[in-house]
Amino acid sequence: MASPPRNRLFQLGSFALAGGLLYLALRGVDFDQVAGDLRAASWGWLIPMAFVTLFSHWLRAWRWTLLLDALPDGEEPRAPVPIRGAFEALMIGYMVNYAAPRLGEVIRTANVAARYKIRFSATLGTVVVERVVDVAILALALLTVPIVFTDRIGPLREQLLQPASVWADRIPLGVLAAVALFVGVAGFFAYRRMTVSGPNGKAGRIRRTLGSFSDGLQGLVRTRRRGALVLTTVGMWLCYGAMAHLPFMMFGLDAAYGITALDSWGIMLLGAIGVAIPSPGGVGSYHYITIQALVLLFAMPQAQAATYALVTHAGQLVLYVTVGFAALVAQGGGLAAILRPDAVPAEEK
Repeated sequence: MASPPRNRLFQLGSFALAGGLLYLALRGVDFDQVAGDLRAASWGWLIPMAFVTLFSHWLRAWRWTLLLDALPDGEEPRAPVPIRGAFEALMIGYMVNYAAPRLGEVIRTANVAARYKIRFSATLGTVVVERVVDVAILALALLTVPIVFTDRIGPLREQLLQPASVWADRIPLGVLAAVALFVGVAGFFAYRRMTVSGPNGKAGRIRRTLGSFSDGLQGLVRTRRRGALVLTTVGMWLCYGAMAHLPFMMFGLDAAYGITALDSWGIMLLGAIGVAIPSPGGVGSYHYITIQALVLLFAMPQAQAATYALVTHAGQLVLYVTVGFAALVAQGGGLAAILRPDAVPAEEK
């Protein structure tokens, strides 16, 4: 685990990145028009939006239990992890992500490992499997973007992709070679240190932890409920598309700009790239990509695009924090209880 100063440096960097991107996304926005769009919105759509959002995470929690239940028992058989318990841990993790990017995955892992007496590293292995599957699906789904926006992809390529390509071409080959050499040398010495240090040292503990990942990582193959895995995954991604389309309906943007459910699918995929960037809860990165995509693809005024991005992101933030906090209260503790020493088995400390 990284030292606390390094963690703080990473968090400060992520907040700086979020602030910079948020400034770029909202620079020049007419907030009087944003306020007018908010007043004219059909806020009744918030109810189905909240339902679809929570249902998507309920499906994710269900999928997670399928992987957790596939873990081998320890010395004594253990009861299956309930969907509610996984859902509570998941929402707590989402809440934490807004304060500390990516720490939420560790928090939800520690929460489930402590409550249901599962090895922390094995539980974390199932989270890794989830993320690998989602990244693979996102990569495949992104291939549909040019198909969805066949008639509109030109402006997006000219304004976003071509400048990035030109910038990348300007990087000297020597710099890339130096970076590759540095990574290779650092990797060699890290591997050497792990192989020569004693079993009770830090490197030894790292080797044992990495080895115990196999139980969690093999859950995808070991589970006998592959149909449920597919069902929950497909259901989640359909919900994500609905979560992107409902706000367009709330502001009447679907009719005004001819935005179909298929278009919303493409916008959701582009926004997912922003969420994947290590800023707190996708702040700034999601707004920038979503606003630029709506302006370039649909010639939508920047203020209306900003309204969509702000409401969709803020709505999820409020929902995640509210439900995550309610889960903490339901469990009878706070973050300190989640991170107590017995949350991680002694052999993995």
